[in-house]
Amino acid sequence: MSLRALTTVALASALLAGTAGCGLLVPTATQKEYSAGDGLNIVVGDLKFRNVLIITDASGDASLIGTIVNPTTNVQYVTAEFRGDTAFDVTLVANEGLTKIGLADGYPIIVRGLGLVAGQYLDVYFQYGGQDGATLAVPVLDASNPLYTAYSPSLFTPEPTPIPTPSETPEG
Repeated sequence: MSLRALTTVALASALLAGTAGCGLLVPTATQKEYSAGDGLNIVVGDLKFRNVLIITDASGDASLIGTIVNPTTNVQYVTAEFRGDTAFDVTLVANEGLTKIGLADGYPIIVRGLGLVAGQYLDVYFQYGGQDGATLAVPVLDASNPLYTAYSPSLFTPEPTPIPTPSETPEG
């Protein structure tokens, strides 16, 4: 083999090793788990809470949105405890598979009187059954963002509770 060919092979090998060798020593960023949306993720027992966030508007009321992934075959009843200046808790029903929470998804969770401002984080404690719960610092976002307008707590109007009318003839 000539010196010229040997030099070319050595130079090509050095160039190839130099450009491909970085991947061997540097961690691959695409293998790191992270929250791709505006909300945050947490796991409690078997349940996975995905893209959890709170939407607020000028009223300061809160609208909780997110998704619960329930891989079990049982319905789970989850307590979500809002830990702000005023503590408040609600019960969420996590059906088998996916349960979407939010006004625009047909499962509104609205909490009035928290006085929230966009940019805050509110601690929410999630717990169900005998599982140890977990606290998530949930970001509070503004409903004026077009992505979240449909989740504004001001859009929720509770259905009136029908008032029973007395029957004319007593039963019994």
